[in-house]
Amino acid sequence: MSKSIADAFKSLKVTGDSSPSEFKHIYQVSYEYLSKVKKFNDLQSFKNCLVALINLDSYEQANKIIAKVPEKLVESLVLEITYVYYKIGKSKEILQLYERYQPKLESKQVQTGLKHVLAQTYYKIGDYKKALNLYKELISESADKSDLLVNEQAIISQLIFETGEVAVSGSSTELDQSNYDMLFNEAIIEIAKANNHKALQLLQQAHKVCSENNLTDEDVETELLPINLTIAYVHQLQNDVAKSDEILSGINIDSVNDSLLKLILKNNIQSEKPIDNANLIERQLNYYEIIQQVKQKITLLQLESVLKNSLVLRFATGTLTTNLLNSGPISKLGLVSAAYNALSKNDISYRNLTEAKNNKLVGRKLVRYIQQDIRPDLKEAAVLLLIHINSQVGTFEQSLPFLETLAKQSQDQPKFSPGIVGTLIQVYEATHNTNKLKSLLTTLTEKLLYTAEDAFKDENYYNAAKIIAMKNFSFDNDNSRQLLEYLHSWRPDDDLINSLLTNSNDNLMPISELESSESIKDILSINLDELIPTKSKPIQTVAKKSSKVTKKKRAPKFGKDKVVKPEDEFKLDEERWLPLKLRSYYKPTKKDKKKLGGGHQGAVESSSPVPTSHTPSSSSNKKKKKKGKK
Repeated sequence: MSKSIADAFKSLKVTGDSSPSEFKHIYQVSYEYLSKVKKFNDLQSFKNCLVALINLDSYEQANKIIAKVPEKLVESLVLEITYVYYKIGKSKEILQLYERYQPKLESKQVQTGLKHVLAQTYYKIGDYKKALNLYKELISESADKSDLLVNEQAIISQLIFETGEVAVSGSSTELDQSNYDMLFNEAIIEIAKANNHKALQLLQQAHKVCSENNLTDEDVETELLPINLTIAYVHQLQNDVAKSDEILSGINIDSVNDSLLKLILKNNIQSEKPIDNANLIERQLNYYEIIQQVKQKITLLQLESVLKNSLVLRFATGTLTTNLLNSGPISKLGLVSAAYNALSKNDISYRNLTEAKNNKLVGRKLVRYIQQDIRPDLKEAAVLLLIHINSQVGTFEQSLPFLETLAKQSQDQPKFSPGIVGTLIQVYEATHNTNKLKSLLTTLTEKLLYTAEDAFKDENYYNAAKIIAMKNFSFDNDNSRQLLEYLHSWRPDDDLINSLLTNSNDNLMPISELESSESIKDILSINLDELIPTKSKPIQTVAKKSSKVTKKKRAPKFGKDKVVKPEDEFKLDEERWLPLKLRSYYKPTKKDKKKLGGGHQGAVESSSPVPTSHTPSSSSNKKKKKKGKK
């Protein structure tokens, strides 16, 4: 038996261009030889098994075999093993293998392959800086850089999304205009930088290049799908819902085979609609099941967005539990997770939060919760929720003191929170509180003038500083101009700051690109009834009912004919300021004379009453016996 297995194994011919059926045969023979003859201690049969299973995409089965072989076989096949681990998401094991065996490896090819796997692992777990450094090494060592540059762009975009640092640079400054993958990834980088106009131009160019490429119709449709989805997304960011809806509705969902792209398509279509039936939407999107299917290729940013959307639906359906909020991925969502925790702890439902009639009740609950001794993130989330509720009512009396406290705490840090401070500025502007607004902007401008330049690597912080400088211009021109010059020294290519400092509009975007493409004649020709399809209901006057309770009218104290003395006959009493008993004309009454004489004989006046305990005697409780008639 063992001899026939060995003969079958020796006759195997493993080549890279083998068919799936051949790989299946290679695996069956090699595994039988490895397990039954060699007792999982043979390098060649182990390698055959791994190569065959990798080509058959059977990574879980490969992992089971790896667990059975001795450690001495691992070093020779460390590249194949790390690739299997990468496919099943065992990132920790990949890092351990790399640290253990990388110094021992002599093969240049294996070392390069390991760097590829390690770079992709860092990208998957969100360690984008390490992934970028590895790709820069690979690009410098490789002759064919095209695919590597595309992957590097993907890492840069995610790094900007995560940190807000727009100054991240790639290995090449030249953009291949004939490579639609490179154009697409460059557009994603511009979206991360909030340059939506430039991103849209790049996406349209990528769409054109892809359409004109020599691909089959099916391949073109597959390659164009992510481009079209991203174009629609940019239109959504620009609040052009009509264009976005036109693109999304033109895509046939049933023809999309990629699970991740199908999820993005369904999600973005639903994002343009109100939540009418949360239960139905949750079943249609089926977030948690799809996440399990695409967990190996979904980025951290995409996963975060999906989890946030799932929380919205769970909250709307009333199925959001404390255990779910405290689970690993959701607990890492920061203020989003804290906000839902605050709502859950105060029994505030989706209906409570969305119906205007409940605003006062929700506001009182949040105020009581904020005043408790709770975690800082829960307090911050509750304050922001209270501001949202107050904005619906139109008054910020409840939330403003709490928000001012948060902003003060934030300003005491080396970097303040643009979100907290920006919210306070908006509240001051909404309530027309000019004095407090001026004081806040002045304080922030002075703080930013002494902030380290590294802080402005964060795009959000840089934009916040720019907005504060412009808002403070009317209050303190000198300090604001100084801050703009400081920002200009950090980023000389900012067209808006250049325009403010030079009083020139030459480098700004032309008005033709900012104005609507619709002609004035077309806009004026639109029927108002089409713009306002439903007429407002007329206000009905409520007839006041007369009260059943009638009050008796009193006659005036003085009649119309009352005679008043002339002014010159009025004489004011000079002793009117003295107490009555001290006045010269005071005459004591009989009662007063009796008190002054000491009252009855032997009376002693006590200065203060002395409390005494009253113990009722038994005799006092007895009732007197009534005499009956004889």
